[in-house]
Amino acid sequence: MWPRLGAALLACSAVACREFARSKTELLVSPDSLVFTGRAGGQRPALQYLSISETDFQPELWTASADVSWIGLSRTSDTLPFFLGVGVGTERGAGVYRGSVTVVRRSSGDRRTVPVTLSLFSTTPLSGRWAGQQDSLGLTLSLADSAGRVTGAGSLAPPARAVRVTGTYAYPTVTLLLAASRDTTSLAGSFVDDNSIAATLRDAGASPVSVTLYRQ
Repeated sequence: MWPRLGAALLACSAVACREFARSKTELLVSPDSLVFTGRAGGQRPALQYLSISETDFQPELWTASADVSWIGLSRTSDTLPFFLGVGVGTERGAGVYRGSVTVVRRSSGDRRTVPVTLSLFSTTPLSGRWAGQQDSLGLTLSLADSAGRVTGAGSLAPPARAVRVTGTYAYPTVTLLLAASRDTTSLAGSFVDDNSIAATLRDAGASPVSVTLYRQ
């Protein structure tokens, strides 16, 4: 009885070790998806990045590929860990396009597939994440545009504070109010190109500040 029990325990231990080894070397790719916006035929959106690694940080080989021609990759193979640049083309009509990037670990064949969505508009889209810095001023905004009515949230410093965003957008002009708990700052700007906005910030009792916001 005891030999059989010992053998069973050893078998269970071997299985546990294999399960532990498998989880220890899991292939990690983040984020889970990428979303781009742009103008049909306009400037390409800024690159976004996939973080590729594994849980035990071994320098293993990986390969990457895209399943549609409008997705471009900064590299198609290298060693872990790595930040893979992903870009998209805008040389097509207005609409929503979907594709994916697949990353494969060479040693084990493990793969992760990341969906990529590209929304192209007939005019320059405002929706998305924007950031800018001028001297000590820092501003980040996440905006949504629905038929010219803008909503969103972000942060403004100094002093560092969260802001709630409302406003209007009629290309190329953007007019926003950035409301914090104790103050409100106005932002008036216009598109310089598809991925940047030249803006002026004004709040009570302070001189206007010029800042360029870049699409993230």
